[in-house]
Amino acid sequence: MKTVREQVEALKRRTANVRPSELHALLIDAGFERRFGKGDHWVYSHPDLAYRVTVDPRNPLLPIYVRQSIKAIEEVLQ
Repeated sequence: MKTVREQVEALKRRTANVRPSELHALLIDAGFERRFGKGDHWVYSHPDLAYRVTVDPRNPLLPIYVRQSIKAIEEVLQ
């Protein structure tokens, strides 16, 4: 099984065609907690981050949500 860092590096190479369930699993593995936001949005928080990550779980995800999530995960891993 790949580590969180390895999964993040793989996602960096392909920010398009990412399934919501794939990103959700990665965020949970990195220690984030999900709550449901307005409409169908998912909101992730982490105790070591001062901000939240919002994801619109349409399939496939828009690349901006993938990039924002990667940035947040990398901040947590440092």
